[in-house]
Amino acid sequence: MRRTSLLISALALIGPLAVSPGASGAVPPSPEAAVISGFTDSAVASLSGLTTVEALPDGGAIVLEQDGTARVIRNGQLVPGAAIQIGVCGGSERGLLGFTTGPNFLVDRQVYIYYTVSSPSAPGGCVNRVSRFTMIGDAINPASEVVLVDNISAINGNHNGGDVEIGADGFLYIAVGDAGGDPRRDSGTNDSAQDLSLLNGKILRVLPSNGAPAPGNPIIGGDSVSCRVRGSTSATPNTPCQEIYAWGLRNPYRFAFDPNSGPERFFINDVGQNTREEVNLGAKGVNYGWPEREGICQRGGTPPCTPTPVAFTAPITDYGRSYGTYITAGAFVPNGVWPKAFDGGYLFGDGGSGKIFLRSANGSVDYDSPFATGAHGLVDMTFVESNGNTDLYYVTSGGAVRRIRANLPATPTPPTLAFRSIPPGTRVLDTREAPAGDKQVRAFTTRYVQLPVNGATTRAALVNIAYVDLVSPGFLTAWAGRTVRPLASNINAVAGEVVANSAIVPLDADGGMLIYSNATADVVIDVLGYFDSAPGAVSAGRFTSVSPLRITDTRNVASPTNQYTRGSGSRLPFVNVPVGGKGNIPTSGVSAVAVVVTAISGSFNTAGFVSASPGGAGFSGSSNINTNGGIDIRPNLVVVPLGANGSIDLHLLDVQHVLVDVAGWFGDSSQPSSTSGRFVSLAPFREVDTRFGTGFTRLPGNASASVDPATVPSDAAALAQNITMVDNGAGGFVTPFPGGTLPVVSAGNTTAPNQVRAVLSITRMSASPASMSYFTNVPTDLVVDVAGYFQS
Repeated sequence: MRRTSLLISALALIGPLAVSPGASGAVPPSPEAAVISGFTDSAVASLSGLTTVEALPDGGAIVLEQDGTARVIRNGQLVPGAAIQIGVCGGSERGLLGFTTGPNFLVDRQVYIYYTVSSPSAPGGCVNRVSRFTMIGDAINPASEVVLVDNISAINGNHNGGDVEIGADGFLYIAVGDAGGDPRRDSGTNDSAQDLSLLNGKILRVLPSNGAPAPGNPIIGGDSVSCRVRGSTSATPNTPCQEIYAWGLRNPYRFAFDPNSGPERFFINDVGQNTREEVNLGAKGVNYGWPEREGICQRGGTPPCTPTPVAFTAPITDYGRSYGTYITAGAFVPNGVWPKAFDGGYLFGDGGSGKIFLRSANGSVDYDSPFATGAHGLVDMTFVESNGNTDLYYVTSGGAVRRIRANLPATPTPPTLAFRSIPPGTRVLDTREAPAGDKQVRAFTTRYVQLPVNGATTRAALVNIAYVDLVSPGFLTAWAGRTVRPLASNINAVAGEVVANSAIVPLDADGGMLIYSNATADVVIDVLGYFDSAPGAVSAGRFTSVSPLRITDTRNVASPTNQYTRGSGSRLPFVNVPVGGKGNIPTSGVSAVAVVVTAISGSFNTAGFVSASPGGAGFSGSSNINTNGGIDIRPNLVVVPLGANGSIDLHLLDVQHVLVDVAGWFGDSSQPSSTSGRFVSLAPFREVDTRFGTGFTRLPGNASASVDPATVPSDAAALAQNITMVDNGAGGFVTPFPGGTLPVVSAGNTTAPNQVRAVLSITRMSASPASMSYFTNVPTDLVVDVAGYFQS
């Protein structure tokens, strides 16, 4: 690779001598790398001749050995046996080189592999191939192979490239090296990177279904052809290949997509020859200049360099021989999972020097102060979700699998907080729209969301999260940024649904929260209010719980206590519900009320929603509850300021009926000062899981059970909890209540058997000692995650 003369289960709720790319001879196994303060490097596994590590969307990772063996890692341990063993054409830098999962992996289990195969008729006797396979469990079925791109020249044995990735646009990207020699052998110079009729020295972009050129690729026209079968072995000049996306690369050994920004932003690590190593910004139709350019210089040059010709694109960073000898691995740091200095950062490594460098969000690289040293033979790295941590896994050509973990701070003592309501309509994330358009949260990844607050005083937020158009069944969890992900969930949904649920989410010191989804989906987040630090007595923002009571049911027009009026707003019809003076809610001194609103789609067969606003304030433009048409019943906790005449308006789109159950109210500044009613935010904690006998066992239907929450003090007044019905026997509901007489209210609903439905509830607790009861009218398991409590 250095010179052309070289001849060598996630829970759903919720061989040949290895040769480094760029160096001849064996590389010893990598010992513990020296990382900067705040991080720890540890061993995961020891294998042989590793080339690739890739995260699996269903948890864990897969690693490739150059001799053709793939192994799966889960929970930091190797799974026994090989995932697959592929016969490869070995020697030099050939072999099993690249792997990625398909865009809908959780549904179709499709994976993509780049490897070298024997081809006696081809120059050099071997060619590179990219194929699609099906993965069942932790095994890849060899008989499922579908060849997508074939006969890519591997004439000299080195400079094969070998990385494959799925972009956010859903297309398959392939990195191909220049083959270490001219595939045509028609000149003394290897110009394959500039020859558009060859696939070598290029980034390719193809359809993952059949390997055909992806729509929008830069080479089109009557004289261009598809080269996915002919590859580079029988190509003739002047027939450009339609699979090409970018060119002018020597050996683009690894590239990585940015999970934090635009849909097609990626960086390419291209190995230099004698003087410079480079990182390039991936872009359509771009020529990076090899073999005329090497890094920012003319080939073989060192700074000061001649200017980059206008026909070529210079790298975004490069380095000389004093810092390393062959660039390999690269990975973007997901925002919010490591300290703030790493947000927007890109880590890249050099296998010769064993150094890992950080390119900061502002584009700077301090080559004299690397992030890590001692990772000799480094060939690949990626971020992997494991037991709540987001770790940097890396592999070496010597066979080491290691991980670097951030030493996240311990969870601080929970502060006491007061609630601050805000007008509805404050949207902080919508992945469907600019600037995050076409940027869904991909399966088994995180997304950092920074809220417009001072995180030093605002310590938690009440948000409404909509989980939109999942590609497979999944769940979403929200928690404080830069902390370990808790064993909890906030929303559950199936493919195609739009599901909303409220959540009280702790914030980090920058006012940020993280969301994690185990399914690819769009996510919309609206803020309903904030919880600010209140170490002493306060007047505004204290919560008073009431006995659960239903004050509105538009199905029951005969009830004398069922007061509401229907109206036709300028944008949407609405139901006006008087709340002040009802269900022990006072008529004055109230900043916001907490009510459970249940939407019933009724006769509507289309998706709809309910949007809550202060009475008379009009439609806010955001929604609180989503229905999916047909027979659909969806509740959600709504916290909204009172408007004209102490009322709230519920704006309806394709929703026939609404129910309103009161849970309590937050006082305004006219209330006396006190310490009662302040909120204590907790890292989400699983208090009940009847599937495993935690708290109590499965409820048989028309039955209740109680629990004394271990995470809250015995004198707590009310509990904030996310309640999930799982594996229900029929359509029905769950009611949390403080014991005693069962109230005629509900918090969660199902409409058919075997659904998973979650809802946030703020519920008064029984006193002396505090306990919480749960009633279900159908057989079901319950999962309860506690988010915090209100003081008595």
